[in-house]
Formats: sequence, structure tokens, C-alpha cells
Amino acid sequence: MPDLPQMAPPLQAILLSELSRGNSILSVGDWPPDCRLFVMLARPFRKKYVMTTDVEYAVVNDPHYWKAEYLYRNGLECLACGF
Repeated sequence: MPDLPQMAPPLQAILLSELSRGNSILSVGDWPPDCRLFVMLARPFRKKYVMTTDVEYAVVNDPHYWKAEYLYRNGLECLACGF
């Protein structure tokens, strides 16, 4: 198993929760340009998570990109999910 990406604590908590619910990591990168860490999950988020002042949730719903995302500090890091 590849090393788990180390995201900011709020996103790391969501990532670990999703993995424990059977979701899997599809890809890891540093795109879009101002994003230092992007993690794409294979399936939709299994639940809704409590937001903090540093995290926002958005529904993207674009098959060319992804279904939804949790952004840390205006996109510094992004945890997204597929369809």
C-alpha cells in the first residue's frame, strides 16, 4: 500500500474517515496551480462532515473534474471525490 498523503489536520480527518468507510484514493497531486496537495477519492463522500473556519465544502458536479470537494484555506489543499 502506498504511503498515505499527509493533509492538513481537518482534511486528514475526513480522508481517514472516508478510507475507513471503504473509499479509496484514486490520485494524489499538486493541481490546480495554487494547490500544494490534491487528493482524489474514487467514490463520493460517504457522509457530510462538520466544517471548520479553515474548511469549506463545495459541490462541483462536473464529470470532467469531480463530484464534490473539501477545500482547506481557500484551496491550499483539496480533498475531492469522484462520482
